Amino acid sequence: MILTAARTSLRSRVLSQLARGGDHHAPSPNGMHLPFNTQKPHFKYTYSAFMALGMGLPFVAAWWQLRKGNGSS
Repeated sequence: MILTAARTSLRSRVLSQLARGGDHHAPSPNGMHLPFNTQKPHFKYTYSAFMALGMGLPFVAAWWQLRKGNGSS
């Protein structure tokens, strides 16, 4: 029983070392893993507008529904 546990422990250690080894990854510059280009000069404005729209849309929808429910036009 102890031999089986030691063998399993050794096998998992070897497999985790193989998985952790970074030899199979190609080096890439910073930001190249993202689906958009962060180096453009207008990126911060585009990103801010995108996030503000995504964050604000539920609040605008709630306001619209509450206004519509009051009967005011």
